[in-house]
Amino acid sequence: MKSKKTLVDLLLVGLTVLAFWGVATFIELSERVAKFSQTYEAFQVDELPLTLLVLCVGLLWFAWRRTLVVRSEVNERIRSENKVQELLKHNSDLLQRLFTAEEDERRALARELHDDMGQTSTAIRTEVAVLQRSGGLNEEAQASAKRIGESAQHLSNMTRQMLQRLRPAVLDSMGLRQALTSMCEQWQSSNLTLCTLSFAGEVDHLNDYASVTVYRIVQEALTNAARHAKAHQVKVQLALDAKGLHLKIEDDGQGMADAQAVPTGFGLLGMQERVASLAGQLDIISNLGQGVCLGVHIPMESLSDSSSFG
Repeated sequence: MKSKKTLVDLLLVGLTVLAFWGVATFIELSERVAKFSQTYEAFQVDELPLTLLVLCVGLLWFAWRRTLVVRSEVNERIRSENKVQELLKHNSDLLQRLFTAEEDERRALARELHDDMGQTSTAIRTEVAVLQRSGGLNEEAQASAKRIGESAQHLSNMTRQMLQRLRPAVLDSMGLRQALTSMCEQWQSSNLTLCTLSFAGEVDHLNDYASVTVYRIVQEALTNAARHAKAHQVKVQLALDAKGLHLKIEDDGQGMADAQAVPTGFGLLGMQERVASLAGQLDIISNLGQGVCLGVHIPMESLSDSSSFG
C-alpha cells in the first residue's frame, strides 16, 4: 500500500515537471527571464536563479535532516511504548503471583482452622454431651456444661464463617456460579438486604485465578455495601462472551460523592489491583443518593488456563 502511494506521488511529480517544461517551452520562459534580468543588471537579478537553486538545495538538506530527527524520535517513542508494555505485563505477572500466594496462604490457613478448631469444637461438644448424659452433675454443673456447649457451638459457627471468607470449599468443589450463589444467600441472610444474582455464559469454565478474583471482588463489593451503602437491594450480574468476562454490581444505597477519584480505601484498591493483574478494567459510577454501580471487564485472553499461576 505504501509503495503504491509512493509511485503515485512520483508520477504526480513527473507530470508536474513535464507540464512545467511544456509551458516554459511554449512561452520561451528562459529567454523572457534572461531579457528581464538584463534590464535590471544593476540589481544583479541575473544571479537570482542560481541563488534560488542553492536555497532549494539547502531546504532539501534541511528537510532531510528533520526527517532523520523525526524518524529517530518516532523510533525512540516506539521503544519507550514497548518498554512500558513490557513493564505493565511484568507488573501484571507480579500481581498475579502475589495474589496467588495470598490465596495459597488462605487455603493453608483454612485447612489448619478446619482441622484444629473444627475438631476441637466437636470434641468439646462431645464431652459436654457425655457429661450431661451421665446424670452425676448437680444443677449448677449442668448449667455450666450447657454454657460450655453453647460456647463451643458459637466457636464452631465462627470458624465456619472464617473458613468461608478464607477459602470457600464450594468454589473448589462446585464452581464459581454456586460459590457466588451461596455467598449471596448468606450475605442476604446476615444483612437482611436483598441480593439478586444473574449469570450468562459458562462462567464455571474460568481458570482458578480468574474465578478467585471474581469471587473476591464480589465479596468485597458486598462487604462495602453492608458497611457503607445502607442499601436495600444489591444486584450482581456476571456474563461471559467472546469479548471476555463482564461483571456488574449495583446497589441502591447512598452512593459516593466522587466515584472518579483515585480509590483510597483498601477494599477498592484491592479490587483495582486484582482487576489490573488480569489486564482488565474497573469502572465505578456513583452519585450521592443514587447508589453505586461497579463494572469490571476482563479480556478473554486473561481467562484461559495458560494465564493462571495457580
